[in-house]
Amino acid sequence: MKISIKGIQDNIIVGCHESEKHTKQVIMMDLTCELYDYNWYANDNLAATVDYDKLLSYAKSLLQSKTYNLLEGLSQFIAHELLNQFRLLSAIEVNLVKPALASVAVAEIKVSYALKRSFKVALSLGSNSTFLPQQQLITAAELLAEYVTEIQFAEFYQTKPFGVTEQNDFINTAIIGNTVLLPDQLLAKIKYIEKLMGKAEVMANGPRIIDIDILLFDNLTYQSNFLIIPHKDMHNRDFVLKPLSDIASNWQHPQLKLTVTELYEKLSPPQKTNIIKKVPYYKDATV
Repeated sequence: MKISIKGIQDNIIVGCHESEKHTKQVIMMDLTCELYDYNWYANDNLAATVDYDKLLSYAKSLLQSKTYNLLEGLSQFIAHELLNQFRLLSAIEVNLVKPALASVAVAEIKVSYALKRSFKVALSLGSNSTFLPQQQLITAAELLAEYVTEIQFAEFYQTKPFGVTEQNDFINTAIIGNTVLLPDQLLAKIKYIEKLMGKAEVMANGPRIIDIDILLFDNLTYQSNFLIIPHKDMHNRDFVLKPLSDIASNWQHPQLKLTVTELYEKLSPPQKTNIIKKVPYYKDATV
């Protein structure tokens, strides 16, 4: 869903020339806002969308709140502040227009800046492939890097198979990073990567070349037909919590209100028997 607001006008100080630092100029601002998908037709409620009056009022206050030399800087400031203030916005584009300088033979100068909301995500990766399981995890992360930026890796752990015991040991790890995708969009990319890498899950908890699960998504609690966030079993699994605690020890579970480290420490002894040992990233490496 997109909302466009055009023709927001104010007189402000903006510009790097000396004459612009003392004389207010008329600035025109257009906003294009993207909202998360929602069934507005089923729930015709203002709480499900952005209050246009509040958005307009806040946007105008931002024009007056700072003095900038560059329209580029002002447009970025406004975009970041609007996303911070209105959590239902998934993306925003800010267009600023001001009269051209007398020395420039154009009618106006326009700057556009688009920004998507970024989310912090935690993913669990596992493989018990007979062929270089550590490399399978690294390859999965390399493919995920198209959709998840600033990836951080946890340590790698050799773990006992969960559920179906008559199979190879697993190598498990966790990664954290940032994404502009929404939860179901990220899940679709994950399923594509798993299929691309050859995953063919013939039974629950059975052997697999790669397994990628979404554990946490910002502080979001979310459920759809195919996805539950936080992961419904993460707080019961040492092979999930121990790697994640390496890189996100203080990340709080939005429902249980405990950090990842606290969840791991809270596990009962029988739940702490899956991890066998820490292993190097590459099979032939030495610890």
